[in-house]
Amino acid sequence: MDRKNFLETLKKKILLLDGGYGSEFIKRGYSNIPAELLNIMHPEVVYQLHNEYIEAGADIILTNTFSANRKKLKELKLEDDFLRINSKAVEIAKNAAKDKVLVFGDISSLGEFPKPLGTLEMKDAIEEFYQQAKILYNAGVDGFIVETISDIKELKAAIWGIRKVSSELPLIAHMTFEKNGSSITGTSVEIFANVVNDLDIDVIGINCTLGPDELIDVFQKLSFSTNKPLSVEPNAGKPIYDGKTIEYRMTPEVFGMYVEDYVELGANIIGGCCGTTPLHIKVIKNMIKNRKTKKIYKDIPIMYSSRTILKKYHPFTVIGEKINPAGNNSFQKEIEEFNFEEIIKRANSQKSAGADALDLNIGIEKILNTEHIKHIILELDKYSSLPLSLDIQNVDFLETALIEYPGRPIINSARLTKKDLDKKLEFIKKYGGLLIILAMGKDIPESAEERFQLIQTKWKELEKLGFSKKQFIVDPLVLSVAANYNPNITLDTIKLLSSHNFNTIIGLSNLSFGLPNRSQINAAFLSRAIYNGLNSAIMNPEDSLLMNILKGNQLLDGNLVIENKIENRDKLVENILQGNQENLKTIIQKELEEKEPLEISQNILAKAMEQIGDLYSEGKIYLPELLLASDTVKPIFDYINQFIGESETKKAKVVIATVEGDIHDIGKNIVATVLRSSNFEVIDLGKDVETQKIVEAVRKEKPQILGLSAMMTTTIGKIEEVVNEVRKLSFPVKIIAGGASMNKQLANNFGCDAYAKDASEGLKICKRWIEEINYGNDN
Repeated sequence: MDRKNFLETLKKKILLLDGGYGSEFIKRGYSNIPAELLNIMHPEVVYQLHNEYIEAGADIILTNTFSANRKKLKELKLEDDFLRINSKAVEIAKNAAKDKVLVFGDISSLGEFPKPLGTLEMKDAIEEFYQQAKILYNAGVDGFIVETISDIKELKAAIWGIRKVSSELPLIAHMTFEKNGSSITGTSVEIFANVVNDLDIDVIGINCTLGPDELIDVFQKLSFSTNKPLSVEPNAGKPIYDGKTIEYRMTPEVFGMYVEDYVELGANIIGGCCGTTPLHIKVIKNMIKNRKTKKIYKDIPIMYSSRTILKKYHPFTVIGEKINPAGNNSFQKEIEEFNFEEIIKRANSQKSAGADALDLNIGIEKILNTEHIKHIILELDKYSSLPLSLDIQNVDFLETALIEYPGRPIINSARLTKKDLDKKLEFIKKYGGLLIILAMGKDIPESAEERFQLIQTKWKELEKLGFSKKQFIVDPLVLSVAANYNPNITLDTIKLLSSHNFNTIIGLSNLSFGLPNRSQINAAFLSRAIYNGLNSAIMNPEDSLLMNILKGNQLLDGNLVIENKIENRDKLVENILQGNQENLKTIIQKELEEKEPLEISQNILAKAMEQIGDLYSEGKIYLPELLLASDTVKPIFDYINQFIGESETKKAKVVIATVEGDIHDIGKNIVATVLRSSNFEVIDLGKDVETQKIVEAVRKEKPQILGLSAMMTTTIGKIEEVVNEVRKLSFPVKIIAGGASMNKQLANNFGCDAYAKDASEGLKICKRWIEEINYGNDN
């Protein structure tokens, strides 16, 4: 089915997806084999489950390829079977479907994040998704679904990889969220929608992690944030494992009680994720039978975003202008030499001064290359959470930035010439974003009326191409008064554009270039421009006169929003969170004048990191900030430790691992990061680690603590196996366990000393243990 017919079908009726696969295979006795391997070892088992879902009423069945990307299969030593596993999965599904239901190729996470949260290059991530999608497409799938993705950048890679294969087939894009409405990488469901609304997909949705009772609030936020068709796949509640069997105890009848709520919120496609069975799908079928889709149109405001911050364009957007090396040779030289400290410093300074976004101008582009652009975007993603306006003219550089950028950027800018505009239009169609268009072609029209008419004429062409005014911002052009330019031309152009509902922006500092008293001139003009309807300015947010004029105008217009101030945080904590090693080291050096190094390490720096761990646990900061804090504080600990005796340097030694059969290590990596940040010595054995290897590491390293992680319900039994073997050793070691499939009761049953639900709790437990050990030694 092509995309057009698929979307027409969604207008007429609610489609039913199938349910869980991995959880069902486990129930049917295949817990010791990767689900995807069943395609070639036991195809009849996969066929039978497909058939049961079809008999239950599914309109779409998914291929058994959830973790069959090349990267994950390589981790399982099944890379040689990559083609066979994926093509066979489609064959099995199509044989079961018999052309009566649709078969969608199922694609999920690679198991490693793209940079900067992980080590994967974005181009490699796109290639991995492309390779799997190509096999599924060639085997004859009717469409694609991307599921259980927790990183917005990885989702983009999946979409672009699939669209390299085909632009004709339907594509459903899902992310997975915690109960608070954010992914573990800090992207809210609203940001997810803001980014994906632009991209070349047909349906947007959520799956996994939560049951239908907890997921409904998150789904409601998604429904209010998009006009695309909606899809949802909740879990059948939370998994319960008694050490022998795994159960999802939410019955089909209870699951079905929530279906009506999803229908009322506009769900076009409903199915089930982990723990759902053919019986759950049958209940959903009875609930949605003969139900038409409830179309709810939402008037979504114009917004732009980073990975973790979403901003409305109206009533006014302040775009900081200071990341621009023009006239600053030393700044330009630093960029050329891949030194981005000044960029980060300026980014943080403008953020503190009240900028909503940052204009990224890299100066003389001909002395740079695409690696410069990639690294700058990665650094700003890592060190500054504000959205970006990409003021990059080289199209290759701009495309590199768009590929690496995780959010929805502003693109600055395009002249109304065919060559310039067509390329930028191509970019926003593929990569998304808000495009600034200049009120000029090859030349700048002299009068306000001529500029306005140029925009009007061009807008009629853009409208025919399917674009919306919400995708564009118009720059009426500001020129220097010192060059005898009449500023009233710009003001009149703003007024004309605003009266026809165009979004507007100016480069404010251009006005006063070459003049004294620039701040006063800029402030006066800004006030008049806002009165005429201006929506945004690229300006200096650190100019208090400008910001006060802006706030005064907003107050008079009734648009001043009094935001709750971010809670006051310790100066040390703030510097760590901003990645400001220079300031942090200065603070520590001052403390060293009065305090012992060990006291500073354990009672000051470690406690600051504990506060940061608490902020992460409470959802006040996210994974990017946590990783940045770890990178920032490590060299400071090393600096302090040089003044401390070797035996006192580290709190304790921790061996940590994800158990055998489990290739998921994101949670384990976060725990390792938090522990290292608090000056524990961490020996990370990695993922899918055999029991004997863990035992040998414990025997060799003699750690005080062993940390074990299991993400999958199929692998948590390995934790008990490790515990039993480690307890046979001749010295004591505290064992702490965690992971999505673990809980306190299981940890107790397995003989662990503790269970930690997250990294912050794990840190507190480990610190308490070390204090008890040290106290015992002292006595």
